[in-house]
Amino acid sequence: MVDRVVIGAWVGSSNLGDELIFSILLRLLKERGINASVPSVNPVETSNSFRVDSYSHLNFLKLKKDLNSSDALVFGGGGLLQDETGIWNLPFHLSRISAAKKQGIPWVGIGLGASGLTSNRSLKQVAEKFRGHLGVSVRDETSAQILESLKIPNVVRASDLGWMFDISDSTNPVSSQGVIGVSLRNPQSSRLLPAAIGPKVSFSKRETLELAEAIDSVAVSTGMDVKFISLNSDDTQLHRKVANRMRATCEVLTPDLETLEKCFNNVEVVVTMRYHAGLIGALKGAAVVSLPFSKKLDSLTSSLGSAASKATLENLVPTAESVLASRSELNEHVESLKALSNNNLEIIDLLNGIK
Repeated sequence: MVDRVVIGAWVGSSNLGDELIFSILLRLLKERGINASVPSVNPVETSNSFRVDSYSHLNFLKLKKDLNSSDALVFGGGGLLQDETGIWNLPFHLSRISAAKKQGIPWVGIGLGASGLTSNRSLKQVAEKFRGHLGVSVRDETSAQILESLKIPNVVRASDLGWMFDISDSTNPVSSQGVIGVSLRNPQSSRLLPAAIGPKVSFSKRETLELAEAIDSVAVSTGMDVKFISLNSDDTQLHRKVANRMRATCEVLTPDLETLEKCFNNVEVVVTMRYHAGLIGALKGAAVVSLPFSKKLDSLTSSLGSAASKATLENLVPTAESVLASRSELNEHVESLKALSNNNLEIIDLLNGIK
């Protein structure tokens, strides 16, 4: 019987999507009497917020000792299997699996996304490191196909852990008081340097104005005000820059995990570059439009039927109008994804078989 695990995830970076799925995973483990510890970008904040043992994500000696006194590694969830944001991210995350193997302890992967793997080198790294796992669940069909193409066995088709988010009210009534939710993010920095030390990149003045004009056009078309919702503190400055160039009435919000759900109240359509902004919006009954950023957004919108779609700035208005017109069809897809997320429990329950 497993008593203690190490969670190998991306925690403490102020990304509320990552914090959300970590909080859900932690809850699922605690419900089964399993204690957990986790490396974190901000271990003090993580320890205080989640009442969990935490230490620096760069303290590899501590990780080794922690694994040595634990029963298993739980790898995930979220988009850890990607090289879109830099060539060092994937090796860093996979090093947790390597450490577990060296300590001779079993490991499972849960709620993983692999659609961000773009190079053959990365695919080979995953194929090598994933040998010997107890089980892996993935959050979309694309990720399942990628792992199975690498001959990785025991891949369970699930959905993102975020679909287990316990929200207070899953419906946003269609009304004239509805608003547009917007969640943007800055462009990627250099792929040659880790994000933590790489140069910060911002949209140019022209690009910022183009974003403002496109969102303004949606506001005019729908007759709605705009609510900018930052899922990372780094997004807030960008949101303010865009809002300051818009004619529509705008509000800029920077929630924490406790206030995140409330920010999506009365949102009827989410325009997003953030995966979990789209997910939470859909849970609250909003249609979803994704702007180009990552392949994982394509997986999200395709899972929500005609109430979600990807768009460019050039076709943002007709796309928003189209998904809003199909909003009544959203609930069926959301309920299916919520049910599918329960498949992640198969992986957690594998831990009970470890002696």
